[in-house]
Amino acid sequence: MAGFMLLSSCEFDSVVPESELPPAAKAYIEQNQPDAKVLLIKKERSLFKTRYNVTLDNRMEIEFNGDGLPVDLDMDD
Repeated sequence: MAGFMLLSSCEFDSVVPESELPPAAKAYIEQNQPDAKVLLIKKERSLFKTRYNVTLDNRMEIEFNGDGLPVDLDMDD
């Protein structure tokens, strides 16, 4: 049981190209931040979920779930 708990908490992060972003996330950015450019996409994978953390050139950070739906927005001051 302890081995399973250890495995389920492991996360794998990687920087990915914009082409790996789910279509719903791309559409959200295009509709809500049409003038912003994507600077960085970090894909965070765990055993049970995937998240995409997108940093835009207007200092906004958007976190999307594996389906491309936004789950958190953050604006750097």
